[in-house]
Amino acid sequence: MSEESKEVEVTKESQTLGLNEAKSMTVGEAVRKESEIKAGVTEDDSILDKYIKQHRDEVSSQKFDAKYTELDTASLDNFIKKQREELSKAGLVDDDLVENEPAATNLSEPSSEGVPDELASVEAAAVTTGIPVEAMVPVTDPVEKTIPEPQVTQEEPVREQFFTDTDASKPRQKRGGLIALLLLLLAIIATVFGWNYLKQDNTKTNKAASSPTTQTSKTEASKKAQQLKADAKAFEKKYSAFYTDATKSNLKNSAFTNLPELEKALKSLEGSSYYDKAKEKVNALKKAIIAITAVNGKFVSDAIVDGNKVAAEVKPDANFDDLSSATLTTGNANLDAVLQASITEGRQQLATKAEAAKAASDQAAAQAQQATEVPAAQTSSAMGPSSGYGITAYNPASLQRQLSRVPYNDSVIADSGNPAWTFNPGILEKIVATSQARGYISGNQYILEPVNIINGNGYYNMFKPDGTYLFSINCKTGYFVGNAKGHSDALDY
Repeated sequence: MSEESKEVEVTKESQTLGLNEAKSMTVGEAVRKESEIKAGVTEDDSILDKYIKQHRDEVSSQKFDAKYTELDTASLDNFIKKQREELSKAGLVDDDLVENEPAATNLSEPSSEGVPDELASVEAAAVTTGIPVEAMVPVTDPVEKTIPEPQVTQEEPVREQFFTDTDASKPRQKRGGLIALLLLLLAIIATVFGWNYLKQDNTKTNKAASSPTTQTSKTEASKKAQQLKADAKAFEKKYSAFYTDATKSNLKNSAFTNLPELEKALKSLEGSSYYDKAKEKVNALKKAIIAITAVNGKFVSDAIVDGNKVAAEVKPDANFDDLSSATLTTGNANLDAVLQASITEGRQQLATKAEAAKAASDQAAAQAQQATEVPAAQTSSAMGPSSGYGITAYNPASLQRQLSRVPYNDSVIADSGNPAWTFNPGILEKIVATSQARGYISGNQYILEPVNIINGNGYYNMFKPDGTYLFSINCKTGYFVGNAKGHSDALDY
């Protein structure tokens, strides 16, 4: 036999209930003591430790692999303490044992003499599965274990007298009550841990359920941001198409009809950070288009094309006074200048047309007046220069007509009765005197030929007798201009 086996045997023998000790006990106490000794129970063990040691096989058979989570067991410890006190009052547990037992046992941190691993496994399995402990540990009537017959000694008769059938039922009742109490405690523990487990499981489930929702929201937000960015880029592209240059100062007339498409692109940016800036651009663009359209409407053809002023004829009934300053102020300095220049040009054309109309009206009135005069006097006035001055018999082919500063107009020349041909008093005489003083002619040796009527004024060309071109004369104002250097060179029309 090995030394270890011998040591175990000695230990068992040292824990055997002695005869002298049994004499001081009742039969029930002796039976209980004998059972505790065989189970390895010591005086320092708590009630729970004693139960586990005496029912090790039952506890081991209910072992599971799960572990329970930590939980604050202060309320449970208080309940156990209360139950122990009630058992003590009922006489089921000695008072000394209750007093020596710690006030609270921390289930999450067992002591060296605490609950064995087998009980912890059973409780953990109950918490994990949520099944009450009493459903897993069958409640059966305590089986009275057969006490091996002690060796026959001379003291045997004295010992057997304490073991009677009457006293044997007392430890059985105590053990049954103790088992019921322990099962109740285990059920409470299982319920508490089961509730905690379900709570944690629900929390995890809620988090897991909310995680896809959060991810979906992030994905949708990302897609929306990308779409807004693409819409903003499309808007800028359409906006830039309205201008001819990168500085966006000259508008394309051909792009004006695309304004509804730009407004549609602007609407797609509503609610985003791009909207306000894009809205300002559209408003400024609309204001510029309105101004250009209003000014061009005063001309027969567009006077402003692609941001530049071009030649255009003003409409006879154009009224530039109905263009307000608010309409003509677009915020684009270049465009505002072009608008004002076009308006100025239009006003000048209207003034010129008004003067021409007035001159035509005056001419008509003069013609009506001349119609009532003596035909002889009219002929003398109209043909004064050729009848009273200059050479009337000359060869037209010898005249240098190609050097004339005023172009010839045969259709107007044919209208010899037009009052525009009539010299104002003293005009011709003054011109002849100047020509004589400069040495162009001598006496009345010159040729005078009608050329054209411009702005209601008749123009004549003066030649030397040999056909040399001298200058062109305005018979109404007396202004004359030729090709000679050192004198006036500009026309008066």
